[in-house]
Order: sequence, then structure tokens, then C-alpha cells
Amino acid sequence: MNDILIDLKINKEPYIKKITDDNIINLTGESGSGKSTYAKMNFNNDKYMVIDTDDIFKLDNELNNLLKEKFGNDYANKFINNFDEYYKMIISFYSQKDKILVIDSAQFRNMKNLNNLKGTVIVIRTSIETCYQRCLERYKNNTPNCSKDDFDKYTLKKKNMFNWYRSLNDFITKLNQM
Repeated sequence: MNDILIDLKINKEPYIKKITDDNIINLTGESGSGKSTYAKMNFNNDKYMVIDTDDIFKLDNELNNLLKEKFGNDYANKFINNFDEYYKMIISFYSQKDKILVIDSAQFRNMKNLNNLKGTVIVIRTSIETCYQRCLERYKNNTPNCSKDDFDKYTLKKKNMFNWYRSLNDFITKLNQM
């Protein structure tokens, strides 16, 4: 079983599981695992529509209006606890497009009912140590003028991924049993 799980120190090839024949690719992994890079390398053409859930709330579009209508003005804060519903709404909203939908999200671990999954799931299994270092590097690069206190707070927050990844491994375990 450990062969399929994310490791603290060892990088592994992506875990891929086809659930249904739907034209949906569910791309997940820990923060800093390389989900967006994987999407750019593998799904960067007109056949695909890549939706990064980290960016979804920044867009001013009909989907955001639907999410606000259903979940209220603080809909972004309810994302994790209501991931199943958000997932269904994302699929429904983009289902009219004649493209393969790629949903890039670290939040699949929060799905309460894996029977809601459509298409194929790809889990990027980068080691947690590597993910942690990448997150810190990305933070430094994206906020070059941050104070030492801000960086220390971010570092402390991201150290939680050494616990969070267990829920992603639980997701992989359940997925593997489907």
C-alpha cells in the first residue's frame, strides 16, 4: 500500500485512476507538488480547458455569481467544507464546452463522497519535503519585500503540510479501493 501513498522524502510518479469515461481530468496533490506545471506540460492545447481552483474566486464570471448565489458572499471561505458541491457546479458550468475539462485543485482530499468524481484522477506525488521547500521558494519569489515576521508566519503555516498530506493519502487509499 505504501507504494501508492505520498512520502515525506521520496518523489513518485503520478498516481492515475480512471473513474468514468467523462472528459474530465481531476489533478490533485499537495501545495507545491507541481500540479500547475504538470497541467501546463500535458494539457496546454486547444483540446483542454484547465481550471485552477486557486484562481476560480479571482475571476469575475457567471460561475462566481452562481457560487455566491448558492453559498453567500463568503463563498470562498466555504470551499473546503463544501468541495463536493463546488466540484459539481464547476463541472456543470463548464460542461457545455467542447473540451476536456482539467480541474487543478489540492482540495480533492476534502471530497466527502468519492462517487461524485467524474473522469480520471491524477495525483501528483511529490515528496512533502520538496513541496514544503517549493512553497517557501514561491512565497519568497512572489513577495520579495515581505518582512521576516511575515515569512516566519508563512513558514509556520506551511509546516502543517507535514500533517495535511495524511488526508491526501487517505484520499488516495479510498480512490485506490474504488
